[in-house]
Amino acid sequence: MGREGVATFLRARPLWMVGAVFLVAFSLVLGALEWRNQRAGDGFDLVRWEISSVPNKWLFALGSPFRDDPHPDEAIARYFALTPDERAEAGALENVVEAAIEGRLDAALKDLGVRDRLPVPGILFPPVDIELAASPSVLVLSPRSHIERVGDSLLRPDVVVPRMAAIEQSAEARNESISALVVQSGGVATYPAIVGNDSSYAATLSTAAHEWVHHYLAFYPLGAGYFSSVEQRTINETVADVVGREVAAVVLERWGDPSTPALVGAPAASEVRFNAVDVLRVLRLEVDALLAEERVTAAEERMDAARRDLAAGGVDIRRINQAYFAWYGTYAARADSIDPLGPQVREIRSQAGSLPRFLELVRDARTRADIESLLLHLQGIT
Repeated sequence: MGREGVATFLRARPLWMVGAVFLVAFSLVLGALEWRNQRAGDGFDLVRWEISSVPNKWLFALGSPFRDDPHPDEAIARYFALTPDERAEAGALENVVEAAIEGRLDAALKDLGVRDRLPVPGILFPPVDIELAASPSVLVLSPRSHIERVGDSLLRPDVVVPRMAAIEQSAEARNESISALVVQSGGVATYPAIVGNDSSYAATLSTAAHEWVHHYLAFYPLGAGYFSSVEQRTINETVADVVGREVAAVVLERWGDPSTPALVGAPAASEVRFNAVDVLRVLRLEVDALLAEERVTAAEERMDAARRDLAAGGVDIRRINQAYFAWYGTYAARADSIDPLGPQVREIRSQAGSLPRFLELVRDARTRADIESLLLHLQGIT
């Protein structure tokens, strides 16, 4: 129906009939989305998520002149003090908090000198765009014989622990040479990026900046080849971690942290996490050695024993297996990583001087050899 046909239809029918038609159309859309949701099963329906999220952001932006929204600092403080049971208030604050985080990250990136590909002054491309939401779970697969991320798929964010275990058992039953694990992601580089809504303000800033780096790199070889190899994915994630933390730190230094201060006793929790990092680093080395000797069962028994020891010390990790290390091994900048890529990327960042220069240097990398050559060049060895 063309524009004139729509106008004729509206003039010829009573208002109630027009409303009924749009109501039916809206119901059909909702029905189609629910049908997709049921067919998706445990899988994460990206199309459904985009359809439900994108219009919400535009409606919020269009309605901003007519609302009396709280000050960004007030919204951030209230939002990050809420419990999971206070979802109604969280929903009312969510868009304000998202806009504040987007604006502050945008300003920080510009202050750091990041320039966009578009010749439009004052515009950062791609724009920082996030959606605070429950982040999808991920089913991660690794061979039992060695640690390698050979497959993963997004799952619904509300998959409960018993269902996680069932999904893992099903994957391993289909292929006994595979180790499977369902993990909760902190964010996904959709557009807008999904950023988990269950973290602190500081962690949320870091995740949001991390996902923006994925958006930025998508226009260059490093990001365009994200799914080409585990090697390229690991470089990408490591760069995103390094940049995400740096940009988040700039935001915190400039605007502070308006959220509720940490409770007394938090340093003890940090101490526990630090000890867990040491345990996991040593464990990874032990497991790699056992797998190199083809002692798969011994490696799996060692991982489970370490999990029990960590639980006794107050660190609860649901399952540690080859898929666990394959997933977290993708993030070589983590403190518990044994991958030399992390220190190499951090050293390139240090040698580069500025953040824009660092991004320019790494965005064309495709392999670890590229990173090693780049580092040698910066150190004046080649």
